[in-house]
Amino acid sequence: MRTRPIPPQCERFYILDAKNRPVEVFDRSEWSRWMAENELIFRRTLLEESGVTVTTRFRGVTDARTAEPALFVTRIAGMQARKDNESFGASTLGEALELHERIVQKILRLLTGR
Repeated sequence: MRTRPIPPQCERFYILDAKNRPVEVFDRSEWSRWMAENELIFRRTLLEESGVTVTTRFRGVTDARTAEPALFVTRIAGMQARKDNESFGASTLGEALELHERIVQKILRLLTGR
């Protein structure tokens, strides 16, 4: 009788170090505990008049098959056109925060017509 090979793990797990740099961990329970005990949202911008929210947070998990993990995600919610409620990934906090600011500025220009 032949045993079936164990499929490779499809996900990689990360936590953040003291300087908010991703560090891969190999114990899923350690990752789950860290995710539950730490603040994952780094920036949230609410554009009150329009009801649009832009949120940038740490995901901490990525597909093992991707070359550069998108561990941070910036999400747009509350846009009138559903297709405009999008998510964008970034591999570092710096990239994610820059993306957050560009998105907020773009939405402000769209909303104000400038």
